[in-house]
Amino acid sequence: MSIALAWCDFKTYCEEIGPGRGQPPRPAQCVFCDGRRVWCNGWRRVLPTLLVDGRPHRPSEWVALRRVRCARGACGRSWTLRPPWLYPHRSLEPDVAEAAALAYLLEPHTSYAAVATAVGCAWITVWRWVGWLAALVAPATLVAAAARLGAPGGADPGLLPRAVPAAARARSTARARTVRQAAQVLGALALLHRAQPEPPADPSPLRWWLLAEFLAFRRLARLTRGSPPRR
Repeated sequence: MSIALAWCDFKTYCEEIGPGRGQPPRPAQCVFCDGRRVWCNGWRRVLPTLLVDGRPHRPSEWVALRRVRCARGACGRSWTLRPPWLYPHRSLEPDVAEAAALAYLLEPHTSYAAVATAVGCAWITVWRWVGWLAALVAPATLVAAAARLGAPGGADPGLLPRAVPAAARARSTARARTVRQAAQVLGALALLHRAQPEPPADPSPLRWWLLAEFLAFRRLARLTRGSPPRR
């Protein structure tokens, strides 16, 4: 479920999955309980933006996602069957956020506005992505996980970026700390991504980790606190 499909598979999904076409395999068990009967429960349509050949891409038509529901009366909960390149409740997918944040953090001469123009979003969105990344997870937690997997070099924390070009552009000491923390989170994610015994098919360490957390613990990393789910 955390494997990112290639662009050709993304097109295949859009051509083959949806009302009047086909549907993904129905789960054999509820993800919320031990119920073993799952019903189809309609469709959800989304227009995501994700990276294709390194560039943000938004499909021209809605992408159909199958909804399913537990048939067990005591549960009855429903959920969406998402292809592995889609993260819940996002229009701009995590790989886009990751690329935009890296561009702002590591390029010496750029701005939120310039990165936002390249990505196709508002500058405040890029600003929020940087702050969201800084608070997402402690870099030490990711480095320790990489070390347990026997990462090359022993997952040395010294490999994480200390001097970040974007910190010099920060307008306050607090924002400079946030910028450095965001860069270290992305660096630690890349380290953990490389340390996996089998290289992940998903080229985005951020999306790969977020999806793994969601599938294992149903943990959803929202961009803003208290924001309602996207319908």
